[in-house]
Amino acid sequence: MSHTKKKKHSPHPHVPQIKKDIKKYRVIAVVVIFFSLFGAGIAFFAAGNNVIWLVTGALIGAVCGYFFGRQIVQGLFKN
Repeated sequence: MSHTKKKKHSPHPHVPQIKKDIKKYRVIAVVVIFFSLFGAGIAFFAAGNNVIWLVTGALIGAVCGYFFGRQIVQGLFKN
């Protein structure tokens, strides 16, 4: 037997992989932030500089963004 077949090779270092779950949550987070800003902008133009309406618009936009982001994730990351 040759000498190279007996030699033990060192294992390769572990390369971390980006998990799909992290990508999914990032997509949802970006969509939620975008829709909350969009909802606050619509509330600003509709009701003026009223804090209650700005917060309400941002919350409604965030909820809509969450569900829209989930739809995007289901379309992009089909198993």
